[in-house]
Amino acid sequence: MFQELIEIHEDLIISKEDPPFLVAEIGLNHNNDLDIGKRTIEAAAKSGAQAVKFQTYRTDHFISPDETKAKFLYDIFKKYELNEKMHKEFQQTSKDNGLVFFSTPLDSISVDLLVSLNVPILKIASGDLVNSELLNKVAATKIPIFLSTGASILSEVIRALEFLKDRDVKSLCLMHCVSLYPAPTETLNLNTINLYKDFTEGPLGFSDHSKGDLAAGIAVSMDASVIEKHFTLDKTLDGPDHTISADPEELKKLAQTIKDAFLMKGTRRKILHPKEEASHLFGRRSLYRSPQGEILSMRPNLAAEDKDVLEAWEYIHLDLNKQLKSSNQYSAIRRSES
Repeated sequence: MFQELIEIHEDLIISKEDPPFLVAEIGLNHNNDLDIGKRTIEAAAKSGAQAVKFQTYRTDHFISPDETKAKFLYDIFKKYELNEKMHKEFQQTSKDNGLVFFSTPLDSISVDLLVSLNVPILKIASGDLVNSELLNKVAATKIPIFLSTGASILSEVIRALEFLKDRDVKSLCLMHCVSLYPAPTETLNLNTINLYKDFTEGPLGFSDHSKGDLAAGIAVSMDASVIEKHFTLDKTLDGPDHTISADPEELKKLAQTIKDAFLMKGTRRKILHPKEEASHLFGRRSLYRSPQGEILSMRPNLAAEDKDVLEAWEYIHLDLNKQLKSSNQYSAIRRSES
């Protein structure tokens, strides 16, 4: 059974009862450039993110260098492959800016590197939902897992969850994702988040590849506790993911949207706000007697200020055959005379 919350540190809890955890997915958008990477981290902090995420890998360990079909992919990842020193630099910059630093390992050796860096989360990419070797390696670390589920079918998701449960994984956030870049509105199927509640007790998340911030806000209203968004310092930078990523202004807007969505979501109970209750005087009715002797439900509701006055609901309890005091004006009916 997965735990209902993930504790990153004593001041940061991930659960549906806590404000959403916003991850700026820097991924490859550091361009393998220390300055760009650090400035991107700083911009993420200023834009309202709580965490930044990178990708950690050795290209030769997860893309075949001899497969011609994947030559373009190999070349891209090789170009942006981060060494250990740059990981440490980016981790320190994240810490200096009050951000959680973590990454997606794409091979087993990279899991070891991230463990050595004491990262508080390991992200499983959607494509590795079906990679039992990597899942097994990550499960053994006992580090909380964010499990992404793009381009999969439900049976594969359930299989991965059972696999991780069998390996005593307790801290897991199951993340809905649509692996399209960008993901069109009609493909998002955010009700998948509600579906996932049937298969895990742990926090849920949404890796948002759509344009804008509406989908993220709706996801939070459905109890998504983690929102991940691709992030770039500048959409015009060279690289494969910059154009599909949110820039600082867009991330800032998204951060505000999910905060508002969380506040709007509230709790599963009917709450009477004190200012609403104050509206009862003019918004509700009490019982009045007209000069002609009719019993009418009318405003203002004097019962809001005087409990001896009958509220409109009490009409059904009135003895309509009882003679009421006559009056030449509309007057509220009191209990003493009903």
